[in-house]
Amino acid sequence: MPLSIILAQNVSLSIDTEQVLNNISFSIQQGECIVLTGASGSGKTILAKIIAEHIPATAGTITFSSADLKKIIVQQQHNFSFAFETRSYFGQRYDRNYGDNFPTVHKILSKENSDADALEKIVSQLNLKEKLLQPIIELSNGEGKRVQLALALLTKPDILILDQPFIGLDTATRNELHGLIDKIKAQGITIVLITTSDEIPTAADQIFLLDKGKLKAIGKGENIPVDEATENTSDEFFDWENLKEISASTYPAFEVAVQMNHINVSFGDKKILDDISWTVKRGEHWALVGHNGSGKSTLLSLITADNPQVYLNDVHLFDQKRGSGESIWEIKKKIGYVSPEMHNQFLRGTSYVQSQSLSKNDYSLGGFSQDKTSCFEIVSSGLNDQVGSSTKLTSLQQKTVIHWMEALDVIHLKQKSFYKTSLGQQRLLLLARALVKNPPLLILDEPCQGLDKKQLQRFTSLVDDVCKHIEKTLIYVSHYESDMPKCIEQTLLLEKGKVKKQCL
Repeated sequence: MPLSIILAQNVSLSIDTEQVLNNISFSIQQGECIVLTGASGSGKTILAKIIAEHIPATAGTITFSSADLKKIIVQQQHNFSFAFETRSYFGQRYDRNYGDNFPTVHKILSKENSDADALEKIVSQLNLKEKLLQPIIELSNGEGKRVQLALALLTKPDILILDQPFIGLDTATRNELHGLIDKIKAQGITIVLITTSDEIPTAADQIFLLDKGKLKAIGKGENIPVDEATENTSDEFFDWENLKEISASTYPAFEVAVQMNHINVSFGDKKILDDISWTVKRGEHWALVGHNGSGKSTLLSLITADNPQVYLNDVHLFDQKRGSGESIWEIKKKIGYVSPEMHNQFLRGTSYVQSQSLSKNDYSLGGFSQDKTSCFEIVSSGLNDQVGSSTKLTSLQQKTVIHWMEALDVIHLKQKSFYKTSLGQQRLLLLARALVKNPPLLILDEPCQGLDKKQLQRFTSLVDDVCKHIEKTLIYVSHYESDMPKCIEQTLLLEKGKVKKQCL
């Protein structure tokens, strides 16, 4: 009979007065691949933290076959501030104003494991060879995820816990990760994988469905429990006429939101963007797609006023050439922006699970914030592009914040501290923050990361309705075609920094 490596009996967890996990029992055999799935906020990451022994259960027991088992957890959010000599700021990767303060990928990986053969093998498995000499701050979101996973594998864990590892990866890399999970399992490593029901690997032995802190079902083989989304649209529960009234545009009229003519961006000898021309007219809805590292984030940074190389190029925003006297904040005022990098910087992604403990294994965190800023304050901070609201709101502004929180179904979080919400809820709150100032241009860079199926369906429906009821120009980035709103009508495809295709 296989050895039971983990045995949980009636595990519960309460934080303050909130019951987070309730009476959970299960057994995991050595070498199994276990999948935790369920809605955002159902307790998946908390349970993973308990398995990793980063936080203790408040009731029940969890025992292991040996006290010497090495347990590594790879968080959904990643930032490598643990390796930074100085604190980074948003957009720093684009101005290269950091000297030697940020180590290369090779330095970070070799510091974790000096075994050259093991390092070479894992670098090859995760397609990181071309990134070894690149400073860690320069990596794209998907590239950072791969380094994060490489760090974990180099520690040679007995139990490897992966929290949403497929998020932020392009299709080819997701397929490679599925194959890598098979190889990891073949090595006898026990895997606990948090993922959605449509990314369950063939290596899965048991699938645990969590629902509001309870273990709702356990499936094996083809008996996979799923938590399906229900058909719904925001039109059914939202007063758009009221929002249109309070969201009347106060911005000058324009014909073209973005015009780029033969754009080139290089860092040293490396060309990031190569002769790109692109025009986004007012009211158009674009998808910006391409594999990890194709140049999408750099292209967007020229629009969001985060990349100083914009002044070396011919870029027009809102009918005005960049560098003709406008300030960065005048540009940002007209853009509603959400991205994984922004989320990482905003409050260091310190959800309430992560705020309970800090471990060397938590590669995604450099520290924890105990900030008491409420979700209402976070959303209202978007009115003035602040981080945390410090300005007294008018009654109209308060009404606007409430309406957007209602539209995204996060109004019940109004008084809750931002860092105590789940990562999926944080992403919805940051979207509301982007919308409250009624910007003429929305840039949504992988905005659905961390959302469950119901949240995803509500989110994309809301984007469609925003574009339908309140005229918006939209640039939308996703590696999943299913995450795209229906309003998308044009696509720009990047490949290795070049435009591979523009199509309707």
